[in-house]
Amino acid sequence: MDRSTADLVIVGGGIVGLTLAATWRERDPKARIVILEKEANSIAHGTGRNSGVLHSGIYYGTGSLRARLCVEGQSLMKAYVSEHDLWMDPCGKLLVPTSDAACDTLPILVERGHANGVTTELVDAKAMLELEPRVETRYGQALWIPSTSVVNPKAVAGHLATRLIASGVSIRYGTPVQGIEGRDVMIPGEMIGAGAIINAAGLHADRVAEEAGLELHYSFQPFKGKYWKHHDPEFRMRRLVYPVPDLQLPFLGVHTAHNEAGEVFFGPSSTPILGRENYRGLQGLQWGDGLRLGMGLCAKLFRNTNGLRTLAWREAKLLTKSGVAAELAGLIRGVRSTDFSESLAKVGIRSQIFDPKAQRLVNDFVVIERDGVVHILNAISPAFTASFAFARHVIDHYLTTRE
Repeated sequence: MDRSTADLVIVGGGIVGLTLAATWRERDPKARIVILEKEANSIAHGTGRNSGVLHSGIYYGTGSLRARLCVEGQSLMKAYVSEHDLWMDPCGKLLVPTSDAACDTLPILVERGHANGVTTELVDAKAMLELEPRVETRYGQALWIPSTSVVNPKAVAGHLATRLIASGVSIRYGTPVQGIEGRDVMIPGEMIGAGAIINAAGLHADRVAEEAGLELHYSFQPFKGKYWKHHDPEFRMRRLVYPVPDLQLPFLGVHTAHNEAGEVFFGPSSTPILGRENYRGLQGLQWGDGLRLGMGLCAKLFRNTNGLRTLAWREAKLLTKSGVAAELAGLIRGVRSTDFSESLAKVGIRSQIFDPKAQRLVNDFVVIERDGVVHILNAISPAFTASFAFARHVIDHYLTTRE
């Protein structure tokens, strides 16, 4: 077996791994940095299937990592995109109530936004229509968040990877990690001795952690998010339109999205699934893992963990296009079930962990360091938005960097 060395080995070449490498490279231009990615590129999973929305940070509990790093990360990601002339739409977001209960949530979000450093404005029906002519104004008010923007996540990741390679970072695509023993990382035919190791393997981060000897008290529960695409190329949205979320549930609900080409999408769903890469049908299912996930999911549904039975009922409505259209009717006007179809290309899986002791889905980033290996175990949304700030946080708090 061949042997090599590196100052830093990062397992996982998605946006978190890429920004970790970029941050380390900025601080140590001579460091030997290796990124190991089992796929052929950086965009096969969460990074490439991301909506591209740069979130504001309004949803997340004050003091949480998600809140702090989202706000800081949005600023850093915008700066990177602007500096390198990548596409960005500073469109802003309208949070629209779809019930009386949602109206009662608006003041909570205003207070949370203020605490998190997010600029917001309560607007009336007239202002809503000036911002987005298609918006539904049934409840006569909405929360306007001007900082929310949209970028092309594939372009960002591709640009960042190209810059890293030019700076001397080795990105080894098609290279699965077979194990970690101490500071040694095993890959096919080779062992890499590392000064430091970061596990940023996303959907497989818990597996990599267990292979490295970390005893986890968390379990893994993936959720699939699929989108529907509007058929009419002339259909456009000026702003993102989201529902005011149910703060008792861990997901944001069906909303609008758009891309650089102006195409409009609706989604995502939030369906519990039995495979880490189960994007379609039986694709990506591994029966042992699926059985374990299935048993865990049944227990969570029985206990109604995090309102999962409520979520399952909501998800059942999205099995039909008429159900999707009904959800959209509370947000925007003039979209019928015949106007859109499921987008097979725009399907993502959330790498969510579950805490069996607390009997709750973990709703913050989780980082654990053991014996010189740093494990990022819950890189859930807004990980793309927060990525540059998240990288700084991980390196500053869990690794000793060199001058």
